[in-house]
Amino acid sequence: MLRALPPVGLPMTISDLRAGLASARDGEGAIAAFSADLRRTFGVEHVALASSGRAALSMLLRGLHLLHPDRDVVALPAYTSFSVPSAVVNAGFRVALYDLDPWTLSPVPESLARAVDHRTLAVVLCHLFGYPADLDLVRQVAATGGAFVIDDAAQAMGGEFRGKPVGSCGDAGLFSLSRGKNINALDGGIIVTRRDDLAAALESLPRLEGGEGTTRLFFKALFLSALIRPRLYWLPRSLPFLRIGASLYDPRFSREPFTPFQAGIARRMLARLPEVTAGRRGVARDLLQRLSGIPGVQSAGSAIHGESVCLRLPVMISQGRPVTENPLLGVVRSYPAPLCAIAPLLPHLVDGSGRYPGAELLAGRLLTLPTHQFVTPGDRTRIVAFLKK
Repeated sequence: MLRALPPVGLPMTISDLRAGLASARDGEGAIAAFSADLRRTFGVEHVALASSGRAALSMLLRGLHLLHPDRDVVALPAYTSFSVPSAVVNAGFRVALYDLDPWTLSPVPESLARAVDHRTLAVVLCHLFGYPADLDLVRQVAATGGAFVIDDAAQAMGGEFRGKPVGSCGDAGLFSLSRGKNINALDGGIIVTRRDDLAAALESLPRLEGGEGTTRLFFKALFLSALIRPRLYWLPRSLPFLRIGASLYDPRFSREPFTPFQAGIARRMLARLPEVTAGRRGVARDLLQRLSGIPGVQSAGSAIHGESVCLRLPVMISQGRPVTENPLLGVVRSYPAPLCAIAPLLPHLVDGSGRYPGAELLAGRLLTLPTHQFVTPGDRTRIVAFLKK
């Protein structure tokens, strides 16, 4: 039987869907209950919800701009999801880039310093693949330019930086609830902050209208939760028009409300996040042990700055070896190019350092390995055998 591993995935259970339906009947009470859980989990005073991670980032930037209306540049890592610059441009701001160290996935200090000045509204730090990046460095550099720090934990919910939850260590934090993230509510974005002034600014933004109905969301969740399983995942993967796993630059996305149905699902998944994370860490440890000593394959993530949640296991393939994907095993590239490669699409790109060799290396030679619950010991053996070849 044809079997294909998704690169990432966390299926919804029937109990999750029932919780979603119950929350849909509860309405705003479900949103309030989920927000309260988030405040307790991340030790913050304020939470705002949006229809997606990029919608949340766009909303957050608009709120920050109300506090610093004289600034219009947002500093981003030169290697990250194309959704991140999509959100910046959607909010009406310009982009500056800084380079990353391929082995720690943290900013290169000199490059970051060049990307931040008196025009910088915020520095976005992305914890790629669940590995905490160097927040101390970012806070220090941002302070020299008077910029806000956005602790982007879209891929790192449940991780820690120096004993504190990732996402709670900046002026504001971001989480994503899309299908490829740490917990899955079909989609959704979360903003957390301890700043009263930012919370008031976010509250003053126009309320979002629209959103998908509960019936449509229910059947969509049922459908996608079935297709993410290895015995069926080959089907959506074989349909190019679905663009499964693609990182797309599109600043014209819609911004809609987060629904009570999604809140019910997300609340259940948040409760079992520690269990899910422990499972991913176990798979990652096993893969790393099996990969040890294979010439030309080296771990790209580093946990020197905190506890990783191992959403994926990133590995670098050395020069001289072909970088070959194996989609049936979930061994794939992550982002197709550094952000500097889409510079013509970014209005008024501000040049931070001119060249981004770390980001270029990551785009060209990085593969990610799956760590989710469907990765069996046999799958791990086949993944390691593939990388040995």
